[in-house]
Amino acid sequence: MRLSFTLCSLLPLVIAVGCGGDFVVDYIDPVEEPVAREPGFPLATPEEPAPAPAPPGEPPPTPEPRPEPVVPEPPAEPEIVECTETSTGFDIEEVSTLQDAFGLPGIRDGLSLSVHPDQLADGWRPVAVEVLVMYPAWYFEFYTGTNTLSVHVYGASTPSGQPYSLELPITTAGLDWQPLTLPHGADWSADDREQVAAWLRFDLSDVIPPGAFVDPEYFVAVGWDSMGFPNVGYSNFELDCAANWTDHGSGMWKQNSGQDCSWPMLSIELESVTEGDCE
Repeated sequence: MRLSFTLCSLLPLVIAVGCGGDFVVDYIDPVEEPVAREPGFPLATPEEPAPAPAPPGEPPPTPEPRPEPVVPEPPAEPEIVECTETSTGFDIEEVSTLQDAFGLPGIRDGLSLSVHPDQLADGWRPVAVEVLVMYPAWYFEFYTGTNTLSVHVYGASTPSGQPYSLELPITTAGLDWQPLTLPHGADWSADDREQVAAWLRFDLSDVIPPGAFVDPEYFVAVGWDSMGFPNVGYSNFELDCAANWTDHGSGMWKQNSGQDCSWPMLSIELESVTEGDCE
């Protein structure tokens, strides 16, 4: 800024060569001095006022912590509603009647079965197999509970791949043993028609995962221990031999042939899973 004056009273603000005449002076805009601040205290900002200074001899106050930002919770996953139902997948007593009692050391004998389309749903599994086990009446009086029996379930129409297996002891207590007389046409046990029998239940709910089976075909077999007991009930010789496979102790399965075969007395319970509420 540039001004003209004739007075010398402005000497403190001018730079001049002499007084009494007109002078051209430079007027210097005043510059604000920076505001002194106490050590340890920041300058105030419009968003956050500066804290008051601490009394002499005391430490400066601790600023209050800023609140943690609130993070919204993610949306909850939609609840999947499933319906689990059980049904009978196979019952030998619906297709035949008891004819014989059979057992040999190390033998495995089984059936190729299939599930009705209504039982397939979104996944299914066998959850239990019941087997009719027997002893000759005279032998049962001396039996001490030393035998075992096993079942093996394959997820295919033939005994291929790794099966789901469960072995159980045969005890005199805990089973509903009843006297039973085999028919006159008994073959293997023709000389021991007087038997004591009970249904032995193999609970597979902890062996086969839920929904583990998808295809309709499966295979179920019963296996004897090294003693060949207990006997297992067998049907009349009137069923399809092609559905019956036997391992004679070698570990190799063989499909039976012919028209009239006897099947082991089995009952199989299935569990199916579908999405949505049960009707």
